[in-house]
Amino acid sequence: MSGGPAVLSLENVCKTYGSGETRVEALRSVSLEVQRGDFVAIIGPSGSGKSTLMNILGCLDVPTSGRYLFAGDDVMRLGDDQLARIRNLRIGFVFQQFHLLKKLSAWRNVELPLLYRRARGRREKALAALGLVGLDHRVDHTPNELSGGQQQRVAIARALVTDPELILADEPTGNLDTTSTAEILAILYQLHREGRTIVLITHDPEIAAVAARVVRISDGVLTEEVPVALTGRRSGAARPRPRAPRRRAAPIADTGGEAASPPAGAAGPPEPRAQPAPVSPAGSGRPPGDRLWPRNSATTPPSSRRTVTS
Repeated sequence: MSGGPAVLSLENVCKTYGSGETRVEALRSVSLEVQRGDFVAIIGPSGSGKSTLMNILGCLDVPTSGRYLFAGDDVMRLGDDQLARIRNLRIGFVFQQFHLLKKLSAWRNVELPLLYRRARGRREKALAALGLVGLDHRVDHTPNELSGGQQQRVAIARALVTDPELILADEPTGNLDTTSTAEILAILYQLHREGRTIVLITHDPEIAAVAARVVRISDGVLTEEVPVALTGRRSGAARPRPRAPRRRAAPIADTGGEAASPPAGAAGPPEPRAQPAPVSPAGSGRPPGDRLWPRNSATTPPSSRRTVTS
């Protein structure tokens, strides 16, 4: 665990809309802390408040009451320009809709956050980010020349290009088929193994299973799910070491449509056993479920898993 402040710290955060009879409590006394190097999934159905929470975490909105610290900075005391700077420099967004500009090539789309901040060496940094997600051979292709999974990879590269403190992924696989979904989850899994801080918003338990930690939101109330092994004991996976400043993930090879596996040398999901036990891989979260994880003998995870709500 890092000795510095948490990347995200929410204390009794509430968000209300309207007044009187039209008053809606979207968030109710939400408290959450995310340390550097954490991979947290927030799961909930439509109307649960997860989109409102995502907007607050991403500094797209501010709480009605409570306290929100982003890496030690009190968000509610910041002005619009300061919030915009956090969004541009310190948070990498990945959305369900890829939000790529159709007339721009892949590297030009990745370059955009750097263009807004007038950074130097934009092309080199954009190409390096595309290399991290295995698209260094597609840098000049426009979005309509890329598959859905490749477009989402471009969006992830765009989120990485500023070397942000937080990657905030809102339903990043919602528009993808099963193969592309596994591919994107494998990239997020590897980024976490490299020490990046990730918050994943989803409605799907199988998508949430890639994270090391899962919290559930319902009717604006947040509760935490604790992974429990079949023996009844909590799994004791160690927290991955927080990412050193300015370090980047190792390149991810393009699989040509097939899902990528965790990086060589990293502790990936355990191999199948005659008597499976849902033990988290050392230093990581739980791998994606059987339906989503890349199909080979080295990466197929156990399917038995249960959770309890604390």
